[in-house]
Amino acid sequence: MKKIETESFSAVSTVYHSETPKDQQLNYLRDHFTCVTVEDYKQEFLSLDWLYIYTLNIDDAIEKNSLYKTVVYSNRAVRNTIFDQNKCVIKLHGDINEMLVYEDSESEVFDKKQYVVSIQKNISLLNRLTHDLSFQNLIYIGISLDDEIDLLSVSENATIGKARYYCTVGEPSFIDSIKLKNYGITHCIVFNDYREIYELIIGAAKEAVAIKSTELDDYKCSSFSRMNASFEDNMPYLFFGKSLVNKDRSIILPSFYIDRNLTRTILSNIENCGVQFVLGNSCSGKTYTAIDVAIHIRDRDVYLFESKDCLNDSAIQHLVNKGNCMIIADNGSLNIQQIEWIVRNEKNIIARNVHFIVISNRSNHDLSSLINLLEINNVIIKNSTIQNIISNRFNSAEVRTLNALLIETTLGVFTEKKTIADNIISASRALMKKNKYSDIVPCFSNEKMLACLLALSIEQKVYSYQLVEYNLYNEMLVQAKVAAPLIEKESTWSFETNVSNNSTLKYVINAEYWLNYQLDSFANNQKNLSVIVSAFRYIISQIILAHGKPDIINGIRQSPYKPYILFDNINRIFSTQGLTVAREVYDGINDLLSADPHYMHQRAKCLIKYAKTEKTPDEKYSILEQAYRYASIAHGVFEKRLEECGNDKIHISIDHVKYTMALILCHICRNNDYSILELNTNAVNALYTALSSPYNSYAYAKTDSFNYGNVVYSLIAAVITKKAEVERSSNRYIQELFRIVLADN
Repeated sequence: MKKIETESFSAVSTVYHSETPKDQQLNYLRDHFTCVTVEDYKQEFLSLDWLYIYTLNIDDAIEKNSLYKTVVYSNRAVRNTIFDQNKCVIKLHGDINEMLVYEDSESEVFDKKQYVVSIQKNISLLNRLTHDLSFQNLIYIGISLDDEIDLLSVSENATIGKARYYCTVGEPSFIDSIKLKNYGITHCIVFNDYREIYELIIGAAKEAVAIKSTELDDYKCSSFSRMNASFEDNMPYLFFGKSLVNKDRSIILPSFYIDRNLTRTILSNIENCGVQFVLGNSCSGKTYTAIDVAIHIRDRDVYLFESKDCLNDSAIQHLVNKGNCMIIADNGSLNIQQIEWIVRNEKNIIARNVHFIVISNRSNHDLSSLINLLEINNVIIKNSTIQNIISNRFNSAEVRTLNALLIETTLGVFTEKKTIADNIISASRALMKKNKYSDIVPCFSNEKMLACLLALSIEQKVYSYQLVEYNLYNEMLVQAKVAAPLIEKESTWSFETNVSNNSTLKYVINAEYWLNYQLDSFANNQKNLSVIVSAFRYIISQIILAHGKPDIINGIRQSPYKPYILFDNINRIFSTQGLTVAREVYDGINDLLSADPHYMHQRAKCLIKYAKTEKTPDEKYSILEQAYRYASIAHGVFEKRLEECGNDKIHISIDHVKYTMALILCHICRNNDYSILELNTNAVNALYTALSSPYNSYAYAKTDSFNYGNVVYSLIAAVITKKAEVERSSNRYIQELFRIVLADN
């Protein structure tokens, strides 16, 4: 017995599990660790507004005696949103109720074998703890820090360092002090008794000054200035996409800045609605139009949030309650749930004299699907939501005004026949002179360095919590150093963080086009494709490690890896190599995401585009047949999910895939010159089904880049003119398709 008394807790636990009958273990646990009560001063301590509470105890004391009733236990992937929705207690070493209820209980972490397993399986919570150790101040109360192997491993990874206060009773010995240092403790505070610890912390908390919501005032658009016609100063704004908003929130307008015609339309809508959207393709001038609107507003405060910013729910509510203001927000600063809240609460927003302008890409299917769903459910009136479409070309009047300014700065000459992106590329190639940003090149030395750049390009900002999750903190430090000031570290504001993302800093990209150009240039070398694929695979693997693999039945619409698999995102980044990169990436991550129908759908869309590059009909057919197979699998999985959970929003995904499947059949029919009756019939039937859905339209199909050559219209025209024969049973669909086309023209 004396021998056991000197052993560590994990060693004793090993003996306990080995020698004690299971029933006896459970009875002991039930008798000693359930229905636990705590003293009044501890209840008051638990009433403080902590983000959440970590505990190594397995008992139910915290959830039974406080508002922290949601138990998050170990060895399972955790949905981060639960921390925003509920008050949570994180039980790193097990939960008594889980241990008593389930035969296959896995939360317990007592013996050494369980510690080893936990380090491998408990990634989700250990990532959170690693982040908090690195970027938050932690208080340790009533914990020995003697044999916690998982905490020791996390402490070694958390090298950035904030304050870690160890509150104890009695002076620690020399050996204990060394142990505390190994666990990353920065301050050891000795109290007379444990009650004193709790009471002093309670007192300090009551005196603490909360972060002021007036941080939002720093995002008011109050200072505008225009640059002179210097070539050096203006060049980064035109060719690299340098942000117009400085760190001090002042707005600098390049000398070539002009008003867009769309601005007048947006301004005229303000008095009649609470929210309107500005939609455009990449490089269409959406941000410049937003600034243009802000300049013209004089009767209220204007707040501007870029894609590198983020608004939490409390900040949105604060601005609405404040009243008499305009919020201009890039889609990247809001999530789809927040946009839904804004649309649903438009009447209240108007009553408060508040107006939202949301900037988004036209390819944002989540946004268009949300509007359609709200219309179908009669939450909003059909076509009542104002969607302003900004052209990716300047009109003749805009070109005349712009060219006068561009010539003055010797930046080039634009033409209305080209898109804005093509004009920028042409002007850039025509210039020989370099400027101070020309020699800035990020680091491409390995997959993790490249993963940093992909994260910045896709997400526009990467928070410290993500850096821990992706294990990219050191690599991002390097990128910020070699690419300053185009990649920078910024402190976060209270209004952009929440309980699930309590990051204290973020890294942002200040020149989006520059970064995409660097990545695309890197992809131009075929030898680099493998490291690009590895970088995508690495970051998706890290997300899966923290959040779990995709499940065929229980899908998450907004999976954290979703932006990394969207074809439009990959194609945007790699402007000349997008197809090649996307196809290689999809092949390279298939084993990770084959159970995700969203991935299968994106893969199918990629192949639709890829078929266009093939030369012979047989080669095109082979690619299109693969695309149809992937889309069909995606459709089958979505149908199964709908059957299992009945979520109406799955209908949107199903109908989008039906459109893709119909589109592929249209391409196949044209590839075969409409010579196969069965294929023509299937295509007509599929197209009618797809376009009959409220989530699809011919108006969208006309502008859809995957509908190249407008094969949708070509099929309809072919069957109407009898160039394409179909089975008699499909004749009724032909007239309906013709009616749909006429209605959308």
